[in-house]
Amino acid sequence: MVEPVDAGHRPVPPGERSHTVLISNLANRVQPILRYDLGDSVVLRPDPCPCGSPLPAARVQGRTADLLGFPTRGGGRTAMSPLLVAILLDHAPGVDQVQIVQTAPDVLRVRLRPARDADREEVWRRLREEPAGLLAEHRVDGVAIERVEEPPERSPGGKFRRIVPLAAAGG
Repeated sequence: MVEPVDAGHRPVPPGERSHTVLISNLANRVQPILRYDLGDSVVLRPDPCPCGSPLPAARVQGRTADLLGFPTRGGGRTAMSPLLVAILLDHAPGVDQVQIVQTAPDVLRVRLRPARDADREEVWRRLREEPAGLLAEHRVDGVAIERVEEPPERSPGGKFRRIVPLAAAGG
């Protein structure tokens, strides 16, 4: 059984983004799984699946902990997949390694290790302008993109994450 739920673990209606998904599996009578929190955000289709299946269809929005959350114009909030920002970073010339850490809802800190022959100031300019343009496309204003001198870091578990959302950054 799959339950899309809000932050209070209450069901969300089809067409609305869930905070997370709880799953239950009663197939193993010795050790059933009851309301296990997957940490994925989904939207159930409010209409039947175009494939003809009678079962509910869902679109996975991303990992709840991995979403970047920003205030929007008009006082709302938007969630953005870090993949959108990571795609920009993949095409940034002069970058050996870069990491963006969200330290507050409206602050992104950039840790940069430029390529050996790169113009550090030009690389920084691009890394500031391109994410700012992406945020503007998503109606997000007032996010500070800060340059920090510390190099990109691995998590305590040893994994390198190019984008570290607020929840994962300890915010």
